[in-house]
Amino acid sequence: MSVSAALFYGVCSGSMAFINKVVVTTYDFRYPNFIMLSQMLFTAALLEILRRRGVVNVPQYTIALGKDLLIPSVCYAFHSVFALTALSDMNIPMYNVIKRCVPLVNLFIAPFILKKGPPSIPIVSSVSMITIGCIVAGMGDIEFNLYAYVYGFISVLSQALYLLYIQKTGIDKQISALGVLFINSVNCIPLLLAHNLVTFELSKAVTFLKANDPVFIAVFLVVICMGCVLNYSLFLCTTLNSALTTSLVGVIKGVITTCIGMVTFGGVTPTIMIITGIIINSVGGGWYSWIKYQEKLEKPNDVAKLEP
Repeated sequence: MSVSAALFYGVCSGSMAFINKVVVTTYDFRYPNFIMLSQMLFTAALLEILRRRGVVNVPQYTIALGKDLLIPSVCYAFHSVFALTALSDMNIPMYNVIKRCVPLVNLFIAPFILKKGPPSIPIVSSVSMITIGCIVAGMGDIEFNLYAYVYGFISVLSQALYLLYIQKTGIDKQISALGVLFINSVNCIPLLLAHNLVTFELSKAVTFLKANDPVFIAVFLVVICMGCVLNYSLFLCTTLNSALTTSLVGVIKGVITTCIGMVTFGGVTPTIMIITGIIINSVGGGWYSWIKYQEKLEKPNDVAKLEP
């Protein structure tokens, strides 16, 4: 297991939630499809330039490689757009509570995609606790926005799917994290561009950018660059570790950012249900982390017992 890759992803993911929140709420820039399109264009262009100069070792994009990563690319596009949309109408603590449900979806889909056995009873129990906490907290959210919650759960499902497919593709095709990032970015560009054109979001976003001050333009450029770094850290963690580890890092990151989010961006109106739900959700995340850590420790011993 690569601890540095997991830590890198955790830091990038945690900071990105607050940076995105600044853009979509403080500046009221509610164009998530345009943000993702800009990030994909920047990432693909940067990696292609570095590839041509021999700075990075990534494969040249081909139709065959594009097909190999088509499913995770579609899932990634869905996840990114719906996550940003949910975040625009939801406070960060509740956003993190919902995001912790990724391991639940991950566990039940993994046996079909990765051809693994069913999850253990302790794992199912801990993940169920995470989900119950999410439900309880949601019931106590007086700022409850149904559409934001629906978008959040679609994002969770999409994230679990693309993490598993990225893990499967990285194992089957032996594609590096940078290679996956590059191919995924190119795949997502036509998908996001089509959606931007159909919804007229592209023209609205460009008009918004032209009418704003240089400070916002600078913040927007930071979001684009950070999105590129976050995507790399995510694919690096998933290919070097596993989809489950990446989800686990997200759970731990969620606890930290939840505490910070309680007092930032207007905070969150505390209710007994919200506090109880967040505690149950966080304890379930901690239990889940401990179980996965114990399973990692037991694997070498199991192999040793099988050796003659």
